[in-house]
Amino acid sequence: MTQQDILKTVYGFEELRESQAVIIDAINTGRDVLALLPTGGGKSLCYQLPVLLSEGKALVITPLVSLMEDQVAELKRLRIKAACIHSYLDIREKYMIMNNLQEFQFIFCSPEWLATEKARQILPQLNFSHFIIDEAHCISEWGFDFRPHYLILHEILRDDRQVIALTATADEKIISDISHLLRRQLLVIDERSERSNIYLNVLRPEDKIQKIEEILDDSGPVIIYFSSKKVCDEVHNRLKTRFRGMTYHADMTYEERMSVQSAFHSDRIHYVCATSAFGMGINKKNIRTVIHYHVPKSTTQYVQEVGRAGRDGESAQAILLFDEDDISRSYRFLQEDHLSETDLDLYLKGAQLAEDKTEQLRILTSLFTESQLRIILQREFRTKVNALNHMAVYGQVDRCLSGQLYHLSVYCQHCQYCKGQQFMYFDKAVVDRKTDDRIEYIKSLFNQG
Repeated sequence: MTQQDILKTVYGFEELRESQAVIIDAINTGRDVLALLPTGGGKSLCYQLPVLLSEGKALVITPLVSLMEDQVAELKRLRIKAACIHSYLDIREKYMIMNNLQEFQFIFCSPEWLATEKARQILPQLNFSHFIIDEAHCISEWGFDFRPHYLILHEILRDDRQVIALTATADEKIISDISHLLRRQLLVIDERSERSNIYLNVLRPEDKIQKIEEILDDSGPVIIYFSSKKVCDEVHNRLKTRFRGMTYHADMTYEERMSVQSAFHSDRIHYVCATSAFGMGINKKNIRTVIHYHVPKSTTQYVQEVGRAGRDGESAQAILLFDEDDISRSYRFLQEDHLSETDLDLYLKGAQLAEDKTEQLRILTSLFTESQLRIILQREFRTKVNALNHMAVYGQVDRCLSGQLYHLSVYCQHCQYCKGQQFMYFDKAVVDRKTDDRIEYIKSLFNQG
């Protein structure tokens, strides 16, 4: 079939978006590509269509189980053979998948699984035509931090296989890191654009929870982001006395997190109080409001998270509840949590460190000399401090908010400094159902017309 035949018969689309067409045309030349598209811009189709057109086989490296499962569910709905490998599979599922890997056209996994002995035995036998790195910004943002296996992805990339990296979140440093750490010359195609359907507000309320309660009355489906799991739970416990919602963070079990996604996607709850992991790969198009209780670590993180609102193209709003104390707290946490030269000194002396830091330093010292690594640790810390400084400016400086996020030189028409402070009013869209049918959730994920 031709590309147009596949687009119409498999996906049901008459034509690609202009940004998708530019990226897919480049991928079809066989070049290694880094594609930048806004959240909700249709990144998955950009790699799936070329793989189907070439009748190839793709290994898709992705950071979160929820993201893997959502994409596998979509491919299965399209009658494309796909599977994901992760630690939450039961023994029977894992056995079935591992014994039938040759049959799947798309196989999803994490960078950590790729470092296992089992993966290293299996991968050479599968003859992949494409290596896909979804949410590729994680290579730079997480690789030097708590997901060091992102730094060794180059070990599984073969020179005669095409690499396609995709993300909505990247600045010049991240773009440079992705290419350097993958050890590939990537053609960078930037099709990101300003999300003009999202109205931007910064508020400084004395009582943040009271302000959220006022907003929730007429806010449509809402995500409320926190940097603290404890505060996330505390705020939810107060909100749930009036509104129907749930929490989502790393202390919850896999089953609990899946239940939250199911309930939110099917509009059985009004809001989710969540840490930053929530939203990546959640294909919910009618989120109308994104609130940040705490100041995010960077403007790139903020752009990604507010971009989860209004994916249907309709009006939405992003509200940052700014507090200087949040900035001070973030600086303090950054000082305490970052991988430091002191950690490196202790590791080199054979001292006992926390297991995660030991693994980080094991990988880092295998890739870089001591002098190189000291420079990298200093650079990463400065980068995080500068990113937090930019968020502090965003919350305090009285100038176009969109211009600060998207580096525009002209005024926008959708922020409080260009148009005045405005709040949008949306229906809640909550369905009065108490069942939690995850099978129905998976089926409905991608059946939205």
